[in-house]
Amino acid sequence: MKNMFMFFIIVFLTLVSLNAKEFKVAIFDFDVRDRNQPSVAKHIEKKLKNTNLKFSKIQHFSGRDSEITSLRVLTKLDTMNFDLIITITSDSMVPATHALKNTPWLFTNINNPRFFGIRDALNPGSHKSGVTYYVPVDKQINFFNEVLNKKLKKIGVIFDYFAKSRRAELVEFREASLKLHIKYEIVLIKEPEELKEAAQELLNMGVEAIIITSSGKLYNNIDKILEITNAKKIPIFSVNKKGVANGALSAIASDYYKMVEENLIPMAIEVLRNGANPGHMPVQYLKKPFIYLNLSQAKKLDLEISEEVKERASKKY
Repeated sequence: MKNMFMFFIIVFLTLVSLNAKEFKVAIFDFDVRDRNQPSVAKHIEKKLKNTNLKFSKIQHFSGRDSEITSLRVLTKLDTMNFDLIITITSDSMVPATHALKNTPWLFTNINNPRFFGIRDALNPGSHKSGVTYYVPVDKQINFFNEVLNKKLKKIGVIFDYFAKSRRAELVEFREASLKLHIKYEIVLIKEPEELKEAAQELLNMGVEAIIITSSGKLYNNIDKILEITNAKKIPIFSVNKKGVANGALSAIASDYYKMVEENLIPMAIEVLRNGANPGHMPVQYLKKPFIYLNLSQAKKLDLEISEEVKERASKKY
C-alpha cells in the first residue's frame, strides 16, 4: 500500500514538473521575410502558444538567403540549449543536417525527404523529423490526366537547372511517366528569359501539356509562356499552388499552414511534453493534398472540367 502511494506521489510530482516547465524553441527560416506579412514562422509561434505548454522563449532566426549564414546561425543555435529547433523550407535542410548535432529538431515546408538523405521516412534518425509538402509525382501526373479527361498522352516538363531538387525530380518524372504509360520530354532552363524558347521547343515536340516543376523562377514567370501555350490550347500545370494563381491550369499540393496545424504542432508537443526523439517519429504529410483549379484558364483553353474534379477542388480561380 505504501509503495502504491509513493508511486502516485512520484507520478503527480512528475506531471506537475512537466506542466511547470517552460520551454525554449527556436524557429529558423532560410529566407528573409517581410515583417508586416504573414509567414509560416509566425503561424508556428501562434499555434505553439495556443497549446497548453509554457514557453520562456520562442525566438526567430534567419539564414538571410545564404547557405553560409544559415550554417553559422544553426551551428550557434545547437549550443544554446533550446529544447527544440524548427526549420522552415527545403533550403534550411542541408545546413541544418550538417549543423544540428545535439538539439532535437523538426522541419517543415520541405520537398521529398529522399532529396536530403532521409532513406527511411518512418524512422529518419539523427534527432530529426518533420513534415513534407511533397506529393508523389505519379499522383500529380495522374491527377493532371484526370483534369484533361484521361486524354493525356505526352507531357513536357520544364526544370530550373539550378534547383536543388532537380536531379531527384528528373528521375521521378521519368519513372512516373513510364509507370503511367505517358510519353515525356524534358527541358532545362537557367534564366526566366529562356522559358518562352523552352515552351516552344516542347510544343514543337508535340506535347499535350507542360508541367512547371519546383522553382519560384518557373511558377512565378508562367506569364512569359502563356501567350504561346494559350494560342495552341496547351495547358500548363504546376507543382506549386502559386503557379495556378499565375495562370497554370491546376496543381495538387499541400498547404503550408494546414501542415503546421495538422502535423507539425502535434509532433512538437510530443517532443517537448513527452520527450520523444524526433529521429524515431515518422516524417508526416497532409493526408489530403489540396487541389487548385484555374477555371478562368480552362475557359481560355476551351477545356471542359468534369464536375467531379471541380467538386474536389480546394480553391478555384
